[in-house]
Amino acid sequence: MMKIGIFGGTFNPPHRGHINSAKQTQCQLGLDKLLVIPTAMPPHKELPEHSPTPEMRLEMARLAFEGIKNAAVSDMEIKRGGKSYTKDTLLELKALYKDAEIWLIMGEDMFLSIESWYGAEWILANTGLAVFARDVKSVPVSHSEKLKSLYGTTVELISTEPVNISSTSLRSFLKKRKGREYLSEEVYTYIIKNRLYGAAPDFDWLREKSRRMYRQAVDRRPHLEGIEQEAVRLARRWGCNQEEARTAAILHDITKSLDTNEQLKICEKYGTIIDVAEKRMPKLLHAISGALVAYHEFGVSDEVYNAIRWHTTGRENMSLLEKIIYLADYIEPSREFDGLERLRSLAYTDIDGALKLGLEMSLRDMKRRGVTAHQRTRNALDYLVSKEG
Repeated sequence: MMKIGIFGGTFNPPHRGHINSAKQTQCQLGLDKLLVIPTAMPPHKELPEHSPTPEMRLEMARLAFEGIKNAAVSDMEIKRGGKSYTKDTLLELKALYKDAEIWLIMGEDMFLSIESWYGAEWILANTGLAVFARDVKSVPVSHSEKLKSLYGTTVELISTEPVNISSTSLRSFLKKRKGREYLSEEVYTYIIKNRLYGAAPDFDWLREKSRRMYRQAVDRRPHLEGIEQEAVRLARRWGCNQEEARTAAILHDITKSLDTNEQLKICEKYGTIIDVAEKRMPKLLHAISGALVAYHEFGVSDEVYNAIRWHTTGRENMSLLEKIIYLADYIEPSREFDGLERLRSLAYTDIDGALKLGLEMSLRDMKRRGVTAHQRTRNALDYLVSKEG
């Protein structure tokens, strides 16, 4: 007889506690199949405000459980819609798996309240209960005996390795750039990419992702570390959001080692129009493709997007964060060129003056090398000059 475990819940989000418990249940019960079934709408509680859509929770569950042998994620409750009553789901499954032995997997709190559920008598008479317990002695034996006596219910206590996190606490942690260790890489990436739970990316994770995209033989770590440090210092000096400055600095060159065709494909993917000068100059193109990757893959804000987008050419009327990233890229500690010390000093006393000087130096350097400057750089300088007048 096939033995099937049913693991339901909101999975908002699915974390390592869910995974560990599922694996232990499979092992202890010898399940032939584990069905993970995210709810459309839980009957006993409201989902927190701004929760992901049911389809997003379904996708996160698929990502979380995809590596577990004999596990499958079902959309049956989400397809059914409305409140997800366990009895309705079990009736569907009983019809589908007529001769199977079905076990309902749950935590201790759900186990102790199960008699209040819709259709509880039928559930308890027709399924076994697999109950997670950090300490099997903590689950009242009397409750198991009562259910056995009244309904003939078989209860199996599943001893699990404790993961001291709840989905509620995890959602709170994610807003503070914490909690990544409780999620699979795939689920965490999905959360950040889709801007779920107000999550802000862990800086170590951003650094790792950024460095993985570099293919150049030259070690870019000194530059990456340098611009991050410089951007944070400048942000602190000028009262800009330091976390936004750090994020933009970490990701500013994320596509720089990609070739022109690869960068153009990124721009095409996200429907961005590239002008002729930018197509001709990979140094300019990486600011566009990098900003697009940062926005669509790492969920950065519009402000960070713009800081990355304009960090090579500058533009008229730059925001404070845009100025900081432009200058941090120019003056970070690994740089060496004539006039650097003056520019560094000015960046901390007169940021507009430093930006004007940086643009002038950039234009002079390009002229010396026979490189045609982008008109946007000239416009940025003209704008600052006009402000002085």
